[in-house]
Amino acid sequence: MLLLDPHIHTSGISRCSKCPADVLVDICVRDGIDAIVLTNHYKRNYYVEDAKFPEWRQKYIDEYLYTKALGEKAGLKVLFGLEITLDHLPRIDFLVYGLSHEKAAKAPQLHSLTQKELFEYCVSENALLYQAHPYRRGTLPQDPKYLHGVEINCHPVYNKNDRDEVTAFAKEHALKLSCGSDYHGDTYKAHCGIYVPDFINDTVDLAEFLRQGQCKLEIHDIIENWREKHKIGEILCK
Repeated sequence: MLLLDPHIHTSGISRCSKCPADVLVDICVRDGIDAIVLTNHYKRNYYVEDAKFPEWRQKYIDEYLYTKALGEKAGLKVLFGLEITLDHLPRIDFLVYGLSHEKAAKAPQLHSLTQKELFEYCVSENALLYQAHPYRRGTLPQDPKYLHGVEINCHPVYNKNDRDEVTAFAKEHALKLSCGSDYHGDTYKAHCGIYVPDFINDTVDLAEFLRQGQCKLEIHDIIENWREKHKIGEILCK
């Protein structure tokens, strides 16, 4: 089995990330991660003008291909994903798994859709839609009818992973659970993820596996006040 972190960012696209692709790959290998899904931010304010969307979309995909090539040299599988912020839900993020970068290169402005429309688009492309970090800073889970799963998020800066609340919501609505670090290079790298078979090589493989049932999670219990308590062995992007 592979330990896969399904929520990772690089500074080449995600403005809030301090971690360039080469450093990210090194950190993940040191952390004992076998694979990642690169889920850079996908939102309107990253390019603003509609006319600039095709160029930005290609840059988004190029960042994935660059990171994937670096990962291949280091023994880290890098899969394609997206973290989408919808125009009308600026505090809510959704993770997409199963949409290949080739299909994403032809996709419309996905952030302009409603949750229902995005879910239906994912279904039409055999992709899955998960809500990222529900309950973080008072945000709430969105309509479960238009979700395949929800994430237990282990980003240390928020001091808790809301695992009980997320797990209860998933159980109530028969949704899948995921677990990711949401790593941005601004904290230590939380050791967490999901366990997947060795044959998982791309995002299409991942989505097919996730459909089959609940995978085993590796959940990181965040240390409160980690800046004071977690000095030994921390790796930060400078």
